[in-house]
Amino acid sequence: MSEPMHCYRHPRRETRVSCATCGRPICTECMRQTEVGIKCPEDARLPRGARAGAMKPNQILKTLLAGVGIAAVGTFVVAYVLFALPFTLLISAAAGYGAGTLINRAGGRNGGPIAILVSVVATAVPFFVVLGPGVLEGVVNPIRLVAMVIAMIAAGVANRQL
Repeated sequence: MSEPMHCYRHPRRETRVSCATCGRPICTECMRQTEVGIKCPEDARLPRGARAGAMKPNQILKTLLAGVGIAAVGTFVVAYVLFALPFTLLISAAAGYGAGTLINRAGGRNGGPIAILVSVVATAVPFFVVLGPGVLEGVVNPIRLVAMVIAMIAAGVANRQL
């Protein structure tokens, strides 16, 4: 079972509940029931969708760290896995969407321009690392460049707030 958290407004009170929007731990006195779940008092006062794109510093940090992780793991995946398999374009779309979703969730699901930018850049970096030398020499397969663009678009779409 998970460790008990402490309410951000009442640090001596243990809780296992967190705000559906910002993720801060809240006690039973602070929680507000809304149509979309339990929220902290600050987020419950905002109209639905008002927080879309508004990220707190810790959410930005988590988004950036997830982006760095995606870029690091993605370099291996692009270099050794993606181009060795059939259906490269379809797989790159799925990988880009998965990377964008992971980055979106790591940042608290608020999305916005920062999360979209981090997702697109983190998805593009592995392709640039792997394809960069070939592009500079002019000997790269155009399908691989199309795969990069498809992965970048899919990563951005995964972060878009609907």
